[in-house]
Amino acid sequence: MRLNSTGKRLLIIGLAVWPGACGIAHAESRDALANEIHGLVSAPQLGKMRVGVRIMSLRTDRKVVYERHSDEPFKPASNQKLITAAAAMTVLGPDFKYRTILARRGEDLVIIGSGDPSIGDPQIARSANEPVTAVFRRWADQLKARDITSIRGDLLFDDFIFDQEYVPGSWREQHNLEKWYAAPVGGLNFNDNCVDVLIRPAEVKGHPAHVKLVPDTPWAQLENRTESAAKGEPLVRRRGTSPMTISVSGPVSRPNDAKHPLWVSVTDPGAFFASTCRTVLASRGIKIAGETRRQRVRLRDATLPGDLKILADHETRPIDILWRVNKSSQNLFAEALLKTMGASARRGSETRVGSYETGRAAIRDFLKGIGVSLEACVIDDGCGLSHSNRTTPAVLTAILCHMDRHPRRGEWRSSLAVPGEEIGTLRRRMTLLKGSVFAKTGYIRGVSTLSGYVLGPGQRGYAFSILCNDVDKAEGGTSAARRLQDSICRTLATWEPEPAKDGG
Repeated sequence: MRLNSTGKRLLIIGLAVWPGACGIAHAESRDALANEIHGLVSAPQLGKMRVGVRIMSLRTDRKVVYERHSDEPFKPASNQKLITAAAAMTVLGPDFKYRTILARRGEDLVIIGSGDPSIGDPQIARSANEPVTAVFRRWADQLKARDITSIRGDLLFDDFIFDQEYVPGSWREQHNLEKWYAAPVGGLNFNDNCVDVLIRPAEVKGHPAHVKLVPDTPWAQLENRTESAAKGEPLVRRRGTSPMTISVSGPVSRPNDAKHPLWVSVTDPGAFFASTCRTVLASRGIKIAGETRRQRVRLRDATLPGDLKILADHETRPIDILWRVNKSSQNLFAEALLKTMGASARRGSETRVGSYETGRAAIRDFLKGIGVSLEACVIDDGCGLSHSNRTTPAVLTAILCHMDRHPRRGEWRSSLAVPGEEIGTLRRRMTLLKGSVFAKTGYIRGVSTLSGYVLGPGQRGYAFSILCNDVDKAEGGTSAARRLQDSICRTLATWEPEPAKDGG
């Protein structure tokens, strides 16, 4: 039974007369809600799919509303990003900024990276109504403003803020590293460390298709072995490292477009960044006579050498790009945050190199600091792509409750996906719950997850985590897992307790 307005008024009067009724009413309400959720989680069509759930009230008492296998380890998929993003907001602090520097030392032009994953990111560029090369164009304008149109020396790039292990070892065994979602992360990153491949068939069947690589840089060379045809799809592969060759072969029957190209991840993020920057500078009248070389310029204590003259820079606050981690689920951004946390910790007079080892240690320290047990946790990467990650619903809800009390709570919650929102991984799910659900999705083979917040009637708030593993053992697979997650969210978003009964 649901409360009407008269019932709600009578309940308020009754609670004012009998204070003890408040706790009893809340307890009974939680039991009824738990029973309803248990019915969803125990549905026979879920088969042998493993499901872990914890739902916490965000009221002052922070009571557990429902839990099932909440302390058991599960693969979190992209719910791992919640751990990484929450840790970054704490470890890096509100004043931290990525700073990418363009400088001059002697006759050389120097680029010094800080691990910023956002330079040239297509979604950020579209939001700003800019081309992905906007930073490089601004740098060219700033050089011209200083009357610098030629560099007699080399173009040096320093991406040593991070180590040269661009992906975790587990990815090499588990994933195709040519795919965009497995793009490498470096101290310098551009265009999500991918080359966009634009393809359209020629007007005459049998002729080679029109193929274009974006960005246009000699570091990524094209091998076009396509044939325009009535049906069929091309095969796109990469070869080599410096330069990298992208081979496009086979039949081409239909075009793609700039918003939906084929993405091929690069093999060396720093070299890709430097080559693209050099190409853009040249196109705007800035000529560099020498070679492009990787060289350490920043000193071991993270300071800059005294003979370095800064010409331009680009700064980014992590909080301004956190939506690309949680709302868009862009793996590269999460991996960059993990390594950035590793690089932010000092060791004596030296700054640590951002690596998977130092990044994992920073996350573990964060979890210990908020009282989270690490017993069931395995942190392999920052984004959740690795099948080696393990966490529990209890850990994720503990983090969500902690962030709900965080001084930057509003910024945190706004980084999460919202049903029906145009940008975000929930845009096609639970559209009637827009404004009531703020969550992070997760998917890898055999895994579907959803964790976040639900706002219910009467300003009731919940933190929840629903981790589904072995989804192929359920009727409907991933779709069944998502239906379960959506059903639990709908229940929380619409649940109203029944009124307290008269008498004892």
